[in-house]
Amino acid sequence: MAELQRAWRVELSDVRRLEKLSPTRIWATLRGDRADRLAVERAEADVAGLAVAGAQARLESAIAGAARVRRERDALSGADDAYREALAAYEVALRAVGGSHGAELTEIASQLGAAAARQREIAEAVDALRATKAGLDDALVKLDSAGGWSAYDTFFGGGFVADMVKHSNIGEATDAFGEVNRALERLSTELADLEAPTVDGVEMSDTLAIFDVLFDNVFSDWMVMDRISEARTGAEELDVCLTQLAEHLAAIAVETSTHIDTLMGRRAAILTTA
Repeated sequence: MAELQRAWRVELSDVRRLEKLSPTRIWATLRGDRADRLAVERAEADVAGLAVAGAQARLESAIAGAARVRRERDALSGADDAYREALAAYEVALRAVGGSHGAELTEIASQLGAAAARQREIAEAVDALRATKAGLDDALVKLDSAGGWSAYDTFFGGGFVADMVKHSNIGEATDAFGEVNRALERLSTELADLEAPTVDGVEMSDTLAIFDVLFDNVFSDWMVMDRISEARTGAEELDVCLTQLAEHLAAIAVETSTHIDTLMGRRAAILTTA
C-alpha cells in the first residue's frame, strides 16, 4: 500500500502541474495538448487512487483477520493445560481401577520418575564438569607462565627478579591445580551417581619452589622445568579425559531424553485409546 500511495502522489503531482501555472502547463498550452494531457493524467491519478483504496481495504481486512485469529488463539490459551489435566485425571482413574492399562501406567510413572532424577544428575554432572574445565584452563595459563619464567631462569640466568617471578607463578599454578583437584572431587561425586568413570587430578607441589630456592643451580632449575613439563602433560591428558567425559554425558542425556519421549508417547497412547 505504501508503494501504491507513493505512485498516487506522483500522479496527483502531475495533475497539479497541468492545472496550475507551471512550466509543464505553459509548455503543454504552447503545444496545444494541455487538455488531452490533463485528462490522461487525471485518469492515471484516478487509477492510482483506486489501487490505493483497494490496498487499504485489503490491509484493513488483513488487520481484522489477524485480530480474529488472535482472539481465537487467546480463547485456546488454556487448552494445553486443560488437556494435560484431563489426561492426568484419567490416568489416576485408570490406575485406581487396575487392570493391564493401570499396571502399565504405574510402571511408566515409575520409569518417568527415575528418568527425571537421572536428568537432574546429568545436569549436575555437566555443571561440575564445566567448572572443572574452566579451572583447568586457568591452571594451564598459570602453568605456562611458570614454565616460561623457568626456561628464562634456566637458560639465561634470570637472576633474583626472575627467580621471584618464577616462584610466584609456580605458587599460583600450584594453587590453581589445587582448585582443579577440588573441582574433580565434586565431579567424581556427581559421576558416581551416574555410575560413570571418574578422572584423576594433576599434582604439583610447592616444594618445587622451595627446592629451587635452597639449591639455586642448573640441576634444580632443570628439575623444576621437568616437573612443570610433567604437570603440563598430565593437565593435557586430563583435558582430553574431560572432553571425552563431556561427550559421554551428552550421549546419555540424549538417551535419557529419548527414553522419556518414548514413555510419554506410550502413556498418551494408553490414555487416548483405553
